[in-house]
Formats: sequence, C-alpha cells, structure tokens
Amino acid sequence: MKTYRFSICVVLFMLISAFMVACSDDGVDNREQEYGYAQFKLYKKASYHSSTESSRAVQGTLDYLSQACKIKVTLSYDDTTIAQTLNLSAANSDAAEYGLRSDKIKLLTGEYRVITFSLYDANDEIIYNSSSDDVGAFTVESGGLVVYDVTINVRPRGGVRFTLKKDFSSFKDNPTTRAVTREYTFDEVSYANITVAQVLNSGSTTNPTRFEMLPTEFSTHFDEDDEQSSTDGYQTSTLKCDTLLSLPAGDYRITAYELFDDKKVLLESNFSPKRQPFTVEDNKTTDADVKVLMRESDEYIKDYYALYEIWKSLNGEQWYYIGENYPAGANWDFNRDPDLWGDQPGVRLHSNGRVAFIDISDFGFSGDLSPAIGQLNQLIELYLGTHNDLNSLSYDPSLALDQSVDERKSRRLKNHADYLHKIHTATQVSEPIARALAENKISIRAAELYDSMSEAQILDMATGSQLQIRPMDTNHGTICNGLRSLPAEIGNLKELEYLYIANSEIETIPEQIAELESCTDLEIYNCPNLKQFPMAVAQMPSLVALNISNNAQWSAGEIYTGLDALATGPSKEMLQILYARQNSLEVMPESFRNLKRLTMLDLAYNKLRQVPALGKDVDFAQLYLDNNCLESLPHDEEGYFCGYASTETFSVKYNRLKKVPNIFSAKSIDKIKSVDFTGNDIDGFEGEEDGTYRGINVETFTLAVNPNLKKYPKALADSNSPVSYIILRACGIETIPKGSFVYKNSPALASLDLSYNKLKDLPYEMNADNLPYLYGLDVSFNSFSEFPYEPLDCSGLTVYAIRSQRNEKGERCLREWPNGLFNHRGMRGFYIGSNDLRRIDDTISTLIYYLDISDNPNIIFDASDICYAWMQGAYMLVYDKSQNILNCDYMLE
Repeated sequence: MKTYRFSICVVLFMLISAFMVACSDDGVDNREQEYGYAQFKLYKKASYHSSTESSRAVQGTLDYLSQACKIKVTLSYDDTTIAQTLNLSAANSDAAEYGLRSDKIKLLTGEYRVITFSLYDANDEIIYNSSSDDVGAFTVESGGLVVYDVTINVRPRGGVRFTLKKDFSSFKDNPTTRAVTREYTFDEVSYANITVAQVLNSGSTTNPTRFEMLPTEFSTHFDEDDEQSSTDGYQTSTLKCDTLLSLPAGDYRITAYELFDDKKVLLESNFSPKRQPFTVEDNKTTDADVKVLMRESDEYIKDYYALYEIWKSLNGEQWYYIGENYPAGANWDFNRDPDLWGDQPGVRLHSNGRVAFIDISDFGFSGDLSPAIGQLNQLIELYLGTHNDLNSLSYDPSLALDQSVDERKSRRLKNHADYLHKIHTATQVSEPIARALAENKISIRAAELYDSMSEAQILDMATGSQLQIRPMDTNHGTICNGLRSLPAEIGNLKELEYLYIANSEIETIPEQIAELESCTDLEIYNCPNLKQFPMAVAQMPSLVALNISNNAQWSAGEIYTGLDALATGPSKEMLQILYARQNSLEVMPESFRNLKRLTMLDLAYNKLRQVPALGKDVDFAQLYLDNNCLESLPHDEEGYFCGYASTETFSVKYNRLKKVPNIFSAKSIDKIKSVDFTGNDIDGFEGEEDGTYRGINVETFTLAVNPNLKKYPKALADSNSPVSYIILRACGIETIPKGSFVYKNSPALASLDLSYNKLKDLPYEMNADNLPYLYGLDVSFNSFSEFPYEPLDCSGLTVYAIRSQRNEKGERCLREWPNGLFNHRGMRGFYIGSNDLRRIDDTISTLIYYLDISDNPNIIFDASDICYAWMQGAYMLVYDKSQNILNCDYMLE
C-alpha cells in the first residue's frame, strides 16, 4: 500500500513540473545545445617519444601502465571547471603497456584545457598524479570525437626472447666455469634457466634477473645469418625459447645458463658463458642469443669426426645411393655443424648421440676403411654390404632391419627360418593336389607357389621336374663395393653385435676381429679376393649366426679347416645358425658333433660327399644339404644321423643317394614337417628287404624325380609310417605292391602325387577303409587304358586327376569316362584332359565345379547340366572351343 501511494505522488509531481515549464518565460532559449565527445589515451612517456635516449632517461613512477584502472580528469571550459572520472581499458595487461583507452565523455563544443589528472588502481587508490608539464588543450567539435593523448611516467620495459645457439669457437673444455652432469646432445635440451644482468656505463653489471624453466624448441635450419659458416647451404640448429619475457629498458648481458632435459634433469651449468650483449627498448621485442659452448672432447662429437674420416677413406665424395630407403643419389652431408654430422642416411644414433648403426651397403663405397672406425665403441651394427645387395628378396627376414635389435634377438630363429623358406623352394605338388588341399583349407609349403603361379610356371610339363624357382643371392664373384681392407682398430668395437661384409674386394680379415666380444651375427659373403678362410672368425667368442656362403674360392681343405676350428672354438656352444652354402666343402668335420645348439644348417651347393653321424644331441630345425654329392647318410649306434625333436625341414635334394636312409623312426613322438629326397638315384629304402627299416613320422614326404624307383615304397606301410602328403612325381613307378595302403596309419594319408610315372592300374585297397581322408590323388601322365575306379570309393576325395595317359608308343590310351561320377558327393575337381574321350553320356554334376576336359579332340560333351552355372560364373570348365560342346552355345562364342 505504501508503494502504491508513493507511485501516485511521483506521477502528480511530474504533471505539476510539466505545467510549470509550459508556463515559463518566453525569453529563455529552449533549443538543444551542441555536443561532442572526448576520449583520453594513456601512453608511456618512454615509448611516446621515439628516441632511445629519452626512453632510457625516464625515471618511472609506475612499474606498469596496466596498474592504472581509472583516470580522474579536471578540465576548464570558459570559466567552468569540470572533473570527471573515467574507466580505462585495454585488451589485456600486455596490451596495456602499449596504451590505455578511457571511456568517452560527452561535452559541449568548445575549447577545453586539461588542468590536472590522477590515476587510480583497481582498489580506487591514487597511484599517480600529473605534473605541471602534463597540461594541454583540446577542442570538442559538434558530433565529433577528439582523442587526447596523456603520457605517464612508467618505467620503460621491453620484451625479450632467447635463442640458444651453439658456440664452436674454441672446442676446448673449461672445467672451472662449465659443469656438465653427463655428455648430452643439443637436441636433448628441453628447458633452460637464463640469468641476465644490466650493464652499466662502466661496463660492470647490476640487477641480475633469472628466468627459470623456459621451454625450448629444437630446430634444424640453414645458417641464413652466416654465424657458423658462409658456405652456401650450410645447416645449423638452434633452441628457441618462445616465451616472451619482460625486462626494464637498458643494456644487458647473459651471465649464466642452466640446461635441462625433458624430465627437468640438469644437463649443464655455465656461470661464465660467452658475453652476448643485447639492448631492451621500451615496448619493443628484442631477440637475444645465448651461446652454448660445444666441447670437441664429447664422445659423440668424436664419433661424428670418425664418420667423416670413414666417409673420406671410402671415397665418400663419389657415393651414390641406389637403394629404396633414401632418395636415389643420396650421400652423406658434412656441410653443417659438426654436432649434426651424425644425421646421415644409413646412420642411426643412440639417445646420447653416439653412433649405433651404419649401413653403407647401397652407396657404392670403395677403399680401405679408416682406423677412425675404432672410435665408434658404442656401435651395434655395421653393414659393409649384405648377401641381399642386389635385392633378390624384396624383404629379407634374415636382415629384418625394420625390427629393433631386441626384436631381432627374440625373433632370430623365426626370421632365419623365414629366410631359408624363401631361398629354398620346397618341391611342389601338382596343381590338382594343390587344389584339393586348398578346398580342405590345408596349407603346406609344397603347395604355396600356386598362390601366385600356374602349374606350367612351376613344373616342366614334359617331364614333371620342377623348374628352378629360387631367388638367388649375388652370384659368386659379383662385386657390389670396393672395400679393400678393415683396420686393426675394428677390434675396439666391443659393443658391436652385427657385422656384415659382402660382395667386396676385401683380401684379408684382421686378426682383431676375434676381439669383437659382443658380436653375435657375422657375415662374410662373396668376397672372391679373400683367398684364405679367416681363421680369426673361429676364435670369436659370441657367435650365434654366421654366414660364410658364396666363397667358392676357398679350397675344400681350407674351408674344412675353418669349419673344424669353428666347431671347436669358443662359440661352439652358442652357434645356432650357420650358412656355408655355395662353397667347396667336400667333407663335414666330425667336430660338428660339438655344435649342440646348432638349429639351422645350410650347406647346399657344396661338393659334400661325406658327412658324419652327428647324433641325437645335434637337433636341427632346418637342415639343407641340397645339390651335393652325398651317396648315403650315416647313423650312429642308436640309429640317429641327427636329432629330430625340433626338425621342421630335412632337405637332401639333388644328391646321389641310392636308398632312403634308415635314420628316422615311425614311432617317434615328434613329427617332422618335411623330408625331401627329390632328385637322387633312390631305388628303395635301407632295411626294407630284411624288415629293419624303422619308418618315418612326417607330414610331407617327397621322393620326386628319382627315376630308379620302380615300385611304390611299400616300406612306408611295413613300417607303419604316418605320412600325410606324399610326392612321388616323375619316379618311373610301374607297380604298387599289394598291401601298400593297408596299415594302421594309412588314414593319415591326405594327398598322393603319382603323376609322371608308368602306372597302368591301382590296387583295390585304395578304398575308403584304408584311405578315408584321401583328399587329393593325381595319376596324370601315366599309362592307364582303363579308368581306375578304386579311389572313387574314398568319400573324402576332393580332387582326382588322370590327365594325359600315354602308352609305351606315346599314344593316347584312355578313352573311358567314369560313368556315375556325379554320384560322388565330395568331389569338387576332376581333371581328365589330354586323353581320347569320346561321347560322354553321363550327368555332369555342378558340385564338381572344376572340370578339365581340354585336349580331348574326339570328345562329344553335353554341357546342358552345367551351362547355367557356367554362365553365372559358378562353374569352371576347362575345354577347347574346337571341341564338340553341345547345348551351351555361349561356350563357343
């Protein structure tokens, strides 16, 4: 109610006032007066005047202009004095140092004079009063805005940014002024403490200021200011402190710095650095340099000078990179600060800057390696050529340079197994067998080439022999670099783990190589001028993997002596991998029995005619004795040639073996993945006649291209050998003895390649009872005149091939089509091409979706059953358009 009464009173008062105004004297001027606006801008006196001298002469009353929040201005207008308090503003406190702007004030037009002004802080406390020198005048115009500049005595200040630059002027240590906790590289610095002091006219310093934990950013760039060198394209590096710091105007000097790593651990303190003067001016930003002293005695710097000496000694100016990891033609570049010399193609560094890795295999180097190599005592890997210099393998798992050293150590056996897998192609099954295994999702090495190649690319289709499909390393005598010698200082590399020397002109290996106490992986490959076996290698204490292949210039006696020394040397209990293929070895040393940790041995392409029984303690995972002159493999009193507990591959292809050696056992609990005796003179099995053959427990058993093997090896059945995949291609087999498929372990047989033999019939026992899991059978290139129905009883039979049957005269001898084939519900592929089929009066099942009837010139084939599926791409018919194909005209288009 009180509020309501008060409102009524206010309204009445306003009405009375309006009436009185309306009745005022007519002589009063009621026209609206003319107005304008004024605004005050505050500046620091030091920066308001342009001269440096004036900025230094100002004695500031305020430390910072941003302290002022309000201004009270007293003005005179005609005879009237006006006082007004206005707010001051800027974008932020930093911007305030460049000027403050007041609120606008509305004034009558005319001349005004500033009498005094005062500044207030955020608490409305007076912090500044004007002096008599601060008076001035301004004019307000109608509708306009006049801005009046007010200058304030503020202590002159400017901004400064620091850049840490390297000082190579001395390369001498100064232990009294420079304390280094450890050697460090310039790019390790992440933070810096910088102390500066103001320089008086007398040259002395005062008012030290310390800036702490300034973040730094490392960058490499061209030396545009020619501070380190005037050479074009010279590169340097700096550490930029991007933090904008404030200092009173004046002359300064850097008096100390402290450097820290990314964990803020002190790296260095220098309390007497190189004098670097700089001047700070009011409201200006100064870039100041801090010179960081570099030490020539730092080990990483010495490493980089060693790199330079190595480069010069190996004709570095002529290097031209031809690999894939760097641009073509790349070379090492020393037109840069010495502490950047470690950043070269083919060089990797430890975190402390020391050289860890050098690979110059693809640079075309030549000459005598400099003794400076001995400085690199933290070098882990040195590659002076490798067996894969010509990139026969796009990726070489034995090198695996994309893996760390620790990864390579943990995966060493797998990596080398993968490498052996790549360079030793397994004897392949025929294409129908490969299809059968693929249909049943079975993957074995003997079928892997069909992933990317056709049968005609793998096999000589006339003989059944496998074509030479093997990625060869460098041919003996092919030179890829001109390395002539290694210095004795190579023995200083106590941390070296990988040393590769390949395809070079080197003539001797220094004795000091035996002092490489950490070296686990050594390669001396294809060095044709190295006339003698480097016996110092046999004295190396830590060898795990050794490759001395492709050195056929060593005589049989020379390499025998070397390998014998190796097998009795300090590494005999450590050596796991030995490559000595493509040499002239004739006799394997008896001392190889000592190599009980030897897991992978490759002696292919030698002249081996004699090997000792190594005993079961020498247990190979991978053994390759291919392309030698062996006529037999001996065994000890326990029946062992070697151990088989870990064996994956046992390959003795293309030798002169007369019998399958009796060195395995069907009763072994350890199943070997592959045993391959392809390309020998085998005509039977040791002990098969007197019943002493002990059998074999293996997945893939290969006896291909043994033309003297006239009978199917019944010894496998007699010994109850569990074998999954048998390859007997091109063996001249004429008969299969009764009982060959009747034994307890016969169900293990999943595929049988009997192509390129002289078979005319198959035994009845090839049925589902004995071979329930037979997936693939190939009897192509034999002499069947009647179709062998026996295997069709095997419900698991997925692919059956009976191509190209010829009699003794070379005439086509098979005309019979297996009527009722469509009833076999498990078959998916049927190969009956290159025969003499006539009219086919049978249902053609779409389940047998791959059918080869090609090269049957007299065939009459009704395709109506499969035409639609063929048109939809769901059926593969291999045929000739010249054949008489009925009821599917699309096939003849």
